[in-house]
Amino acid sequence: MKLIVNEKELKEYFQGLRRLVWGKDRRDEEVENDKEEAIRCSLRKELYAEEFAAFLQENHITLLRQDSFRKVLLRYLHENVELGTDAGSVTGVLNEVGRDYAEIIESGGSRVLIRFTQINYVHEV
Repeated sequence: MKLIVNEKELKEYFQGLRRLVWGKDRRDEEVENDKEEAIRCSLRKELYAEEFAAFLQENHITLLRQDSFRKVLLRYLHENVELGTDAGSVTGVLNEVGRDYAEIIESGGSRVLIRFTQINYVHEV
């Protein structure tokens, strides 16, 4: 019987067999430590990269704006309001203020959800 085997695969097979029989070798632990250190270095590069810092800053500002706008809307909760959007205005009772949306119940009974990013103005009717 003839068997054709890649040399790399054969080495990996016998290394795995050796680990099963004799346990981990010191060299194996060094290789694992090197891999872990490489992963740590890679993570550090990403965490301290300027692009990641800009991403965090941009999202933090967006969240702060949403939170302050949410506080404004909460003053009008259960009141008749008009919310202006680029698509037009929506008038009705402000029923709910979520983390990033407002729910209005129009006079006809239909519920309208509007994301904060779509709201241009709000005023009491």
